[in-house]
Order: sequence, then structure tokens, then C-alpha cells
Amino acid sequence: MLRAFCLLLFLLGCVSGPDALATTGRANPVEAAMALPDELHRMLPADVVDHRIDDAIRVQALVDFMIADDGLALRYQEQPTHGIAESFALRRVNCLSFTMMFIAMARASGIKAFAQASDDALSMRMQDGTLFRATHVNVGVLIDGARHSVDVGWRGVAVGRKPLRISDARMIALLHNNHAVERLLQGESAAASEAIAAGLALDASSATIWSNAGVVHARAGRRQEAKRAYLRALTLQRNHVGALTNLVGFHRAQGDAAQVAMYEKRLARAQAFDPFSQFLIGQSRAQAGVPADAVAHYRRAIRMLPDEPRFHRSLAEAYQALGDNAAAQRARDRALRLEANQEAQRGIRKADASGPG
Repeated sequence: MLRAFCLLLFLLGCVSGPDALATTGRANPVEAAMALPDELHRMLPADVVDHRIDDAIRVQALVDFMIADDGLALRYQEQPTHGIAESFALRRVNCLSFTMMFIAMARASGIKAFAQASDDALSMRMQDGTLFRATHVNVGVLIDGARHSVDVGWRGVAVGRKPLRISDARMIALLHNNHAVERLLQGESAAASEAIAAGLALDASSATIWSNAGVVHARAGRRQEAKRAYLRALTLQRNHVGALTNLVGFHRAQGDAAQVAMYEKRLARAQAFDPFSQFLIGQSRAQAGVPADAVAHYRRAIRMLPDEPRFHRSLAEAYQALGDNAAAQRARDRALRLEANQEAQRGIRKADASGPG
């Protein structure tokens, strides 16, 4: 059985648990999570907070402050997902924590900033019988009435990307979602249940969080609650790959062949339009010794997401297995160009990269 997490990683994907957002009294949990530490507020550069300076210059100055070695020197770390205070203290961020920190500092400086999310998967991977999908969040800013994006992976401000604007409540719900998954990976079922409940309390309209809630229930042995959560996810997003995958596994474990067949058919339709599903199917066919099938699926994935270097690298390997050396070399060359372009655009070094931090 493949239990599919639709993770927003921010890894892709926190402090080490849901306690990170614990607040006293009746404090608003979203406001508490977005609070800017006093020390960080005092560190904001003059060319960021000076309202007389053009907003485009101030936004770029804030990006530079976050990534430069003489600024915060933030480093990318996939997991765990930290809150703003912890990210500041540790100088470690993933895309979610970077987004939260940037928005808090931008707003403190009078810059209009908000979170954005993509429905597309950023990556997929398998671990211990669990399928992980990582989607992506970044920052949206308004400069002279035009919407721009700021991303943990880019050196500056990008134009022309149109992810969906999301509320602060949904962003913090995603933080709880990441906490839940991270706790589940550590075998802490109770903490995972608490975190996923906190996420749903902030955003009960997220199919991804409901699907993940189903996995949390399943891991705790609450099978009927898991089923209800998967079905709730499908009422919110009919073709949610994670929920469909989990329902196939649920009914297979129950021995209900009719339900398995129904959900497998729906899953196949959803996967046909999902590049990372096609990529995983291609990998499966390659491992099964059917490289021609793998080529077909990799090419389908590339048509939907042409700039993902891993797709081209895997396509090269499949062509090589078929003995088509020329096609394999073309795919490898394309992968190398894409990898070089990604590295040139990278704004934050990984935590294990050379250099300070």
C-alpha cells in the first residue's frame, strides 16, 4: 500500500513539533506565528525600511539582506520546518519558513507581501513505503500595482509566475501540516495528530491537509477516520492524487475489489495529467526492465513540465537501455543545461554547502 502525503516541503519542505506555535492567553495563532522577533526587526536595513526608496529596490534589498553572508546568511534546509523565530536563530529555512520570514519583514517595512502556492508537485519521492509529494510556496509582492514573486530558490525577484495567492491562515495551516508529517516520520503519532488537527482548524478547505489527516489516522489504526478524511479531500479536489492513492490502498486492504477498480480508474485519469505521477510510473517501468514504456511516461512528464532536469536524466537512462545512444546524449545535454540554469538562479545555498553557516 502506498500512503501518499501531499507535503508542502519546504523540503520539500518547524520547529521540532506543533508546540512551536503554542501561545499564551487568547492570542491569535496566525498573528503569533507571523510575529517578527524584536531583534530581527531592529536589524532591518535602512534601504529596506526607507519609504522614500522605490519599492522594487527595497524588495531586492530585503532579498539581499536575507541571503548575503554579511546579512542573515540564511541557508536552505529541507527539514524540519521552522517558524520565524527559530529560522532566525538557526539561520535555516525551507521555502515555507523563508516565505513566512520574508512576508513578516516586508510588512514591517511597509511593503505589501503575501504568500503564494502552486497546485503542481515540486517533487515526489518514496520513503519506507510512503509516497511523498512536495508542492511549493513563495512570496508575492505588489510593486507599482504589478504582482511579482520572490522565491527561496531564486537570486532576485521573478515576474511572470502566477501561483495562487493564499491567506496567512492557510500558510500557517501548511506549517502545521509539515509539522504533522515530520512528527509522523519520527513515529510520534500523538504529536502528528495534534499538529494535523491544528492545521485543519485553520484551513478545513485544503484537500492536501485532509488527505494527510487520513494518513495520520491510518498510521494510528483509525481506519474509518482515515477513510472519511480521504473522502473529504476528494469532495474538495476530485482528482487529488494523494487521496485517490490512499483510497485504492484502503479498499485493497479491505478486499473490496469493486471499490479498488473504481478508485484505480479515477487515479489513472488523475495521474495522466500529473507530471510527477508520470515520472514515477516511468521509474517503475524502467525498474521492471521495460525501458520503452519508461520512455513514453518520461516524455509525457516532460511535455507537462519541460524544465525538470530529473525527467531528462531519467529519459537519458531509458534511451541508453534501449541502445539509442544519440537520444540518450540529447537528453543528458538537456538535463545538464537545466541543472546549470537552476544553479545560476539559486539564491540560498544549502545548509551543507561550503561557506559560512
